[in-house]
Amino acid sequence: MSGLSRGLSPDLIVGGPSSGAVRPSDPATELSPDPHHPTAPHSHAAEVFANHLNLPECPRGNNKYKDDDRAPTILTWGTPGQPATWVNQSRCASFITGLLHRTYPDIATAEHFRTHFGAVNPNSRDYRRAFADAAAPHWQPVTKLLNLRHGDVLAIDYQNGLRNQTGHVVLVRQIKDIYVSPNPALNFPGETQYAVEIIDCTSDPHGLLGVGDYIAYPDTRLIDGVNDREGVGFGHMMLYVSTSTGELSRYRWSVNSSPATTYTNHQRPMAAARFSPA
Repeated sequence: MSGLSRGLSPDLIVGGPSSGAVRPSDPATELSPDPHHPTAPHSHAAEVFANHLNLPECPRGNNKYKDDDRAPTILTWGTPGQPATWVNQSRCASFITGLLHRTYPDIATAEHFRTHFGAVNPNSRDYRRAFADAAAPHWQPVTKLLNLRHGDVLAIDYQNGLRNQTGHVVLVRQIKDIYVSPNPALNFPGETQYAVEIIDCTSDPHGLLGVGDYIAYPDTRLIDGVNDREGVGFGHMMLYVSTSTGELSRYRWSVNSSPATTYTNHQRPMAAARFSPA
């Protein structure tokens, strides 16, 4: 594994060919106004990583959600065109942290996360709190869903009192469209629901294969019910906003989630932010 980095902590290993980190003066660091066009360097890195890990030729065991706290977090960018050389063993937050550290090793450092997120390897709750506080350098809060761009980070705090499994954090890929559910109980007065495509690391892919409107909002990790995958992949979440303000109001894990598993921003606070190396 070339280009090995242990810059964050002993249990986070980021490896692979040179990351081609972009310095703040590089014009390629500027985000496009088109939310569907991944111009941020970490967006490109995430796209390539997720695509290789979800190719049929990549062994399922290469792409794992890290269940064991004692196991290291491993993110290996392999050789392009050789899917078996790409490896992921991470959780939702450590995937984002490792991705940023690999892409911006001089900025997304252990000290950056320790100082502004409260931990060298922050969890979802830490990310959400830092975004809400809006004090971390290189992070710009994004409060309105329609202002989200490819590469922005959305964090959710489950407010469950647990030290692990504190919430979820994803990389935004694309705001798809307004969605009106055929179930009236999933449409709320004064709120607009959007289907949002995301990149994340999870043990629970987003949706139920073949059920309802899943075909329009699928998850790459759901294959056939037998060979399904976990780890890093592309999926869809349903995000609601206040129709009057455009700010996040609630979310569902997938298009198949029931009213009982639809959470308001009060029940499970959300916050989003945009990383810039400048």
